Order: sequence, then structure tokens, then C-alpha cells
Amino acid sequence: MPLKDIERAEITCLVDNSVDILLPNTKVAFRPFLNENWFVHPLIAEHGFCAAIKLQVNGTEHRLLFDSGLDPLAASHNAGVLGFDLSYCELVISSHGHIDHAGGLLNIKRKINEEKEKQKLKQKQEQKLPLVLHKDAFNNRLVKFQDGRHISLPAPNRADLIEAGYNLVEKQSPSLWIEDRILVTGEIPRTNDFEKGFLNHYSEIDGKMENDPLIKDDQAIVLNIKDKGLVVITGCAHAGIINIIKYAKELSREDRIYGVIGGMHLTGGVFEPLIPRTIDELELLKPRFIIPCHCSGLKAVTEIAKNMPNAFIQNSVGTNYIF
Repeated sequence: MPLKDIERAEITCLVDNSVDILLPNTKVAFRPFLNENWFVHPLIAEHGFCAAIKLQVNGTEHRLLFDSGLDPLAASHNAGVLGFDLSYCELVISSHGHIDHAGGLLNIKRKINEEKEKQKLKQKQEQKLPLVLHKDAFNNRLVKFQDGRHISLPAPNRADLIEAGYNLVEKQSPSLWIEDRILVTGEIPRTNDFEKGFLNHYSEIDGKMENDPLIKDDQAIVLNIKDKGLVVITGCAHAGIINIIKYAKELSREDRIYGVIGGMHLTGGVFEPLIPRTIDELELLKPRFIIPCHCSGLKAVTEIAKNMPNAFIQNSVGTNYIF
């Protein structure tokens, strides 16, 4: 697809599993400057993910959100702490329908409306905010563990999202947004022999929970940074981080990988055996920066840091990446 390049993009982590206010800045990662009373309204970490993206296109600034975290309040709270104005958000993209990525959707829209009202940006008829997602995002899900535990993953409610002011854009195929500067992959082909999906994952189909390892609604965002290459942003990478990166290269016809940021779902007994092969493949792809988040898991993060020390950056809620 004709993904146009951009001079600069900023990606701010609004929600992730950890926050560390003592981390140093790096070449592209800028940790938040916290004021003297930072402890009064601290940044919140949780099992979820949300990233805010800001880019300049022909002199105009554009802002969008990728996912919304788990707790309804976390993403909007952290945006407030960081001074990130949600009122100018013009697009929301959902990586998939799991609640740890979609739990904040309703409150984010409410917060956007409030901030527009304060700044007198709200028009007589409120404009609908596009929300890009796959139709399977509305399936209820659960995960079954071998020890008998299970985790429920309720889906977002379609009617509630529409009532909140979202314009639901349900797409399975790739799509371009913001003057062809943002590529949403849509459904991702599974092309290698080792990323076989989430084997103990189930989806509600026709009222019955059925095994659904592929999680077809999983999608990623791709940016093309001028003279540097692609930045690939994932939610959980249920399609497999290697499948995703290779599909991003295929769609954009750009071989260089400048950055990879997001969840890689390499945690837990089912996925840990995939870590060595994944790292081998990542090293062949040669990303300049790699920033594992959310569900990547401690063992995977440790191995990535050990094997790719010049590319690895530790993430923390509030970090602003400038590519």
C-alpha cells in the first residue's frame, strides 16, 4: 500500500504493565518530567496497553490513540498527569477486542467531550470519532489454563460505543489514515511455522465458547519514518510479532525496520518456548529500536535485552518516544 513517509512521529505510552520513574532518557525515549508534587497524582500502571501518537503532516499536527487500557480511568488519568490534551484526538484504533485494550474506550470519549467543551471546541452537532476495529472485536472471550483457572475477556458493547459518539469502522483489510501516513494492517496472515496463536483462547460464537487460537481481530499500526524505515506498533501481537513485522514490510514495500513497540505475548508456559526462535528472527529483521511492552513477559524482555542490547529500550508508563 502507498504508505507515505513522515518526518517525525511521537508515541507516548499512556498505559502499560509497569512504571519506573527513575529510568534515564535515551536517544529516542524521553521519560516524563514530574513536578515537585508528582506523588499527589502519580502515573498508573496496570495490565493493559494504550499509546498516544502525534505526527506532523504538511504543517498540521494530528493526534490519535491506539487502544485504551483496561481500567476505564487509567488512560485518561495518565493523559492528564502528562498534560496530553485528548480534545484534539481525531482517530482511535483498536488492536483487538480484549478488555485490557478496550476497557477505557467509553471513558476516553467522555474525556474528549469534556475537554472540547472546556475549550469551546464542541460544535452544535458533535462530530463522530472514528474507531477502527475488526468485527471479531465484539466477541466475548476467555482463556482457560491447565490448572483449571480461567480469565474472562468481555467484549466492548457495540451500542454503548455508538451512543458514546464513536463512528465504528469495521475493517478486516488494511487501511490508510491521516493522508496515507498511518497504516492499519487489518487481519494479519499467519505465514511462519512457529507462531501458532493462543492455543487456550476461546471465543463466543453463536452463544457457545469455541476454541479460537488465531484471534483474527489482532491488528497493528505501521508508520514510515523518512530515511529511517518502519515503526511497527502492536497491542498484544496475537498474530505473532514476526508475522506482523513481515506483513508490515510486505504492505509498505519498505524493508527497513526502525522501531518495534508494543506487546509481543511471549509470557506464560505456552509462549516461552517461542522466545529463542522469535529473537533469532528479530535479529535477522534488524530493528534499530525494540521496545517490548505489556504482555511480552519478563523472560522475553530479559532475552531481548541480552541478545539485542543496542536496540532494546525498557518501557515505562509516560515515556515519550520521538522517531
